[in-house]
Amino acid sequence: MTQKSLYVDMLQDLYLKEIRSYKPDPKAAKAEVTTKNFVAPKVPETPKNDIKLESDIKAYERSGVVSVA
Repeated sequence: MTQKSLYVDMLQDLYLKEIRSYKPDPKAAKAEVTTKNFVAPKVPETPKNDIKLESDIKAYERSGVVSVA
C-alpha cells in the first residue's frame, strides 16, 4: 500500500469508529419543545392624502409652460 492509501484508510477507520460510538443524548430527544402560534402582522394603514389635485392641476395649467432658452 502507498502512504496516501494508508492515510485514507486510517482516516476512514477513525471516522467510522466515531460514528459507531455516537450515542444521542436521551434527554435531548425527549425535550419538550414549545412553539409560539403564528400571528399575522398588523395591516398598515393607508396613507392619508391631503393633496387637492383639482386645484393643483388648475394652478399648473394657469401658470403656463416656462421654457428656458
